[in-house]
Amino acid sequence: MVLNYTEIMVLVWVLWGTCLVMTVFRGSLQWYTQHRLHADDHFVFLGLISLTGLSVVITRLLPQFYLSGDYVKAAVKDPLTPLPLPPDEMAERTRTSLKLMFCQMLLFWTTLWSAKFSILFFFRRLVNGLPKYIRAWWASFVVVTLLYLACMLSNFLTCAPLKKYWSATGCSDPEDLRRSDASIKFATSADVVADLIIMILPLNLLRKLQISRRQKFGLGLLFSLGSIIVAFAFARLAQVTKATSNITKDPTTVANGPILLSMWSHIESAVSIIVATLPVFRYLLNKNIRGSNTPGRYGTPGYSSGQYGSGQKRSRAKNILTVTGRSQDTAFRLQNLRDVEDTESQTELKETDGITKRVDVHVEEMLRTPATRPKGLA
Repeated sequence: MVLNYTEIMVLVWVLWGTCLVMTVFRGSLQWYTQHRLHADDHFVFLGLISLTGLSVVITRLLPQFYLSGDYVKAAVKDPLTPLPLPPDEMAERTRTSLKLMFCQMLLFWTTLWSAKFSILFFFRRLVNGLPKYIRAWWASFVVVTLLYLACMLSNFLTCAPLKKYWSATGCSDPEDLRRSDASIKFATSADVVADLIIMILPLNLLRKLQISRRQKFGLGLLFSLGSIIVAFAFARLAQVTKATSNITKDPTTVANGPILLSMWSHIESAVSIIVATLPVFRYLLNKNIRGSNTPGRYGTPGYSSGQYGSGQKRSRAKNILTVTGRSQDTAFRLQNLRDVEDTESQTELKETDGITKRVDVHVEEMLRTPATRPKGLA
């Protein structure tokens, strides 16, 4: 279904406004909770800037494609239908619109991959300090980057030679349309593969977390957000290839191709930015799970999967000190305790320095107080 120009403009700018609100709210929430912005936040901002450019370009180029589409529909019924504009002006406006269409695809892939990199760098913060997962993250980062470059390159290879892309007739030959169809399918495949890589990456970590089923379910949803983008990628592919698959059967369908491409490219781009803003709202989810998020005497609590009371910490510290034996000194035992904390940090959603500090305080108090000092310690 092809919307009219007014309907598409409403859709485009409502989606842009939604992305703007979500991005501003994300940045404000990050600054309020952490007093800083991370790489994943900056990628969302980059995506919003790119989406803004995409919205402007689509607003600028669509009038000409609607004009051309109406002329093609009329010419199919009556081949003697005159051009709606003087030939020279019509050709110049068509060339300008095709140049904007070329820029539109570059902005589209940049917006889409900005959202992917945002989610990828968000996960990078979760696995910080875990060498195995860091290596897997770097491998994923390299593959996702190469897929982005491949999509950008495919835009330059759709039309040969490139200057033909913005000629008066554009890439309208059957061979050009076949190449365009292959390019769209390849780029969509790269888009889906990148999303799957980003989703699969944290699944092994999620399986090993010692947290409640409710929290695992919440994190599973968080790590599966890319499936929303995948769904819209397939919807975009199904709509756009209608114009490139039926090469000579329906000129009207071919004429609607640029309109469908612009509309669905913007929809998928906007959805990707909205999805990329969602992980930051884990703060609200964790606040509801824990019941509160008030800073304590040992520092500001982070986004951990749970909190232990001081009595539980003291009991855990005492057990670890007992297991280590008499021959080890206090410093080594404290280091063992920190190693346990580092292992449990796999369940965290960010670094929580306050917990380590609190454990150290309890252990040091136990060692100084004769009543609580473990047997065997001098």
